[in-house]
Amino acid sequence: MKTTIYVPDIECESCSKLISRKLKHKEGINQISIKPDSVDIDYDESKIKPEQLVQTIKDAEFRAGLEPFERKTFKERWRDFKENKKKYHLELKGIEYAAFIFLILTALEAIAYFGFLKTPTFLTNYGWWFFYLNISITAISFGLWHIFAYKTKITCMVGMMIGMTLGMQTGMMIGAILGATNGFFIGAMTGMILGVTVGIIAGKCCGIMGIMEGMMAGLMGGTMGPMISLMMFSDHLLWFMPAYMIINLLIIAGLSYMMYEEVVEYKEVRKQPLDFLTIASLCIIVAFVLIMIILYGPKAAFLR
Repeated sequence: MKTTIYVPDIECESCSKLISRKLKHKEGINQISIKPDSVDIDYDESKIKPEQLVQTIKDAEFRAGLEPFERKTFKERWRDFKENKKKYHLELKGIEYAAFIFLILTALEAIAYFGFLKTPTFLTNYGWWFFYLNISITAISFGLWHIFAYKTKITCMVGMMIGMTLGMQTGMMIGAILGATNGFFIGAMTGMILGVTVGIIAGKCCGIMGIMEGMMAGLMGGTMGPMISLMMFSDHLLWFMPAYMIINLLIIAGLSYMMYEEVVEYKEVRKQPLDFLTIASLCIIVAFVLIMIILYGPKAAFLR
């Protein structure tokens, strides 16, 4: 008897070998043929059932089924979101957390400004950059929170994308802001260190491959971010920044969309999100450190 089991998470030779090892020890299996997104199995139906074969592959932490896994289009996903909001409860909670964190950071900065830092040129020099800093910290924290809210096995390909995206966007966003306020040295050092750190934290979900991808992306983004600011410093930089930030936000939103589609949909996962107080406290600490660097860190000669 022959059957096809659909496995959308087969991404490399290691995946194929792992599935093959799990199946070949089962009694009643005569032949196994592994394809890019499915496994063809010739088996003795008197000794083993298709459902048992599916469960064996699931036990190896792969999605598996006797029917193809359909990907929803953006339109179908939007309709599903409107009709089944309970299904996306965690994502909605993350958006609420992000909104509150942004408001908290903005409120704390406003209190600090009116209470201690009120100077005639302060808002002119730093107002927009603090605004973009709050957006960046909020978006990056949401991306990390969403990824670690689900406890499950993540394939190498998805893990590498997670590490690369968050490492790169962290370096690009933070580096660009500090590059504009302090110059290339501080912008690159801060963007690179934060980008590499976030890349490691995000990429470790799939092991050394994800960690390396996250580190490389953080290194690249952390140096490219301030480079962009300095190259455009006298050429409408403030006009450029809204489009720059929107594109970065869309990339992080796309990562969360991919995370849901590749890791959560059609897969048994355990939800264990970080509580609001913890994530908000971490964001406040990071914002405080970065603001201190912006205000009191070394500055390039033309910014003094």
